Amino acid sequence: MFSHTHSSGTPLLKTVFAPEFRGELFTSLLILASAGVSPNIFVAAQAGIADMKVMGLWLLLPAIAILLTTLLFARVRGYARLVNRVVAGATAGIVATVGLEAVRMYSFHHGGMPGDLPRLMGVLLTDRFMVGPSPFSDFIGYTYHYWNGASFGIVFAVTLGRKTVFWGVAYGVIIGTIFLLSPPVQALGIGFMGKDMPMMPLTVYIAHLAYGGILGWLCHRWVRDGGWLLTAGCRP
Repeated sequence: MFSHTHSSGTPLLKTVFAPEFRGELFTSLLILASAGVSPNIFVAAQAGIADMKVMGLWLLLPAIAILLTTLLFARVRGYARLVNRVVAGATAGIVATVGLEAVRMYSFHHGGMPGDLPRLMGVLLTDRFMVGPSPFSDFIGYTYHYWNGASFGIVFAVTLGRKTVFWGVAYGVIIGTIFLLSPPVQALGIGFMGKDMPMMPLTVYIAHLAYGGILGWLCHRWVRDGGWLLTAGCRP
């Protein structure tokens, strides 16, 4: 599996865990773990594992703090490649979410979606399910929604590096498919992967194609190096 070698003939596995790369690798893994928290708390809440407000306070906010602190640590340590991937991925993810939202909002206003997902997430994060949304809960919901976009962008860029648009599109399709299989969609009562409301899964895929395409295009422009996470430590 790790028989690949770089030009000096050193096995990739030895290069990956070389002392000069080990710190950057572990820092990258900590950033990936922190970025992975945000998209999963909504899924966990809809699965009945815990209240979303509680997870927001005790999981989401600490994860954001850890990610930002780790990014600062990476900058101080001189992990320029990692800092570039995180900043480029997060920024590209936010911009890509604008594209996703354009598709989602159009479909929602034409009856293609069963509800306004960011507004629902804001209601759950602020514990206003019984009284309904407010301007503050809407702000929190949309902020969380765009942070999820940034988080997915960070995961893409840190893990894969500089890739073509095709990789972004494939990544978007994977995210959309996982969403359609997740507890939030099952809770809507519209059948497996939303089959009883055909416009809903169609919207999800088109929106995530837009997200993935924009993400892949911007990361191809902004991420400075190729190579996935483990090969990033290789030197010619």
